[in-house]
Amino acid sequence: MKKVEILGVTINSITSDHLQAAIEKFLDSKGPNLICTPNTEFIVTAQEDADFKEILNNTSKLNLPDGFGLLWAAKFNTLPVPNVKVIREIVIFFEWIFSLIIIPITPNFFKNPIRDRITGADFTKDIARIAAEKNSRIFLLGGAPTVAERTALQLQTEIPNLKIGGVNSGKKEMVSEIIGAINKSRSEILLVAFGSPKQEKWLAENLLKTKCKIGVGVGGSFDFIAGIKKRAPKWVQKSGLEWLFRLIQEPGRIKRQMALPKFMWLVLENRLRNIKTPS
Repeated sequence: MKKVEILGVTINSITSDHLQAAIEKFLDSKGPNLICTPNTEFIVTAQEDADFKEILNNTSKLNLPDGFGLLWAAKFNTLPVPNVKVIREIVIFFEWIFSLIIIPITPNFFKNPIRDRITGADFTKDIARIAAEKNSRIFLLGGAPTVAERTALQLQTEIPNLKIGGVNSGKKEMVSEIIGAINKSRSEILLVAFGSPKQEKWLAENLLKTKCKIGVGVGGSFDFIAGIKKRAPKWVQKSGLEWLFRLIQEPGRIKRQMALPKFMWLVLENRLRNIKTPS
């Protein structure tokens, strides 16, 4: 399994077949196995939150790239630079500009070294399908009131034989009540929608107590699966412009979306600091 480092955070590049094999292996293990789905916000937050970065790099067993920005950064960091020191920084800057411009034009160019993005909503359905095949129970935690219930209903509608061990929209502070409900349900997979980095920190501290074999922070995935929020069309997702679709749909996300230009600038700064000439 290939690993790529972006601003000090390790990201896994993995095929769908290898991902399924990894999930099945986790379900056959004693656990716990934390899975994270980093996007550009994760990476920016991790620059200032050492505990969060520690979880991503040393506690998480898999970091799945949920965001086209990670594919762009990984590719940009591999672009060749000239041996002539005087013009090296100029070339890197123009590569940075050009690579950003061509994202919606040639998105497939960026599928190396990270193969593709794995969104939280898609992965939630994928892991639910594997759970149904393995006869494992899933517990849904978090989201606004009734959202977890609606998500569970939709998943069971789409995936035959899926067993939902339980749902709980309780706040992350209700630790003992939540853990008691999860353990009573005999669930093996725990999906947590508290938002990042709250959900990852909660799982890092409490996953072992739940006796679940797999814990995943899924962010706003419940909202998409339950139909509360509309996902971008497939062609928009593939073009790397899903962030724009969501911003138009939810203008209030503008503050969160500022993490994207900050991420891009940090990637450029980091590349300029760590220039490597081609061999």
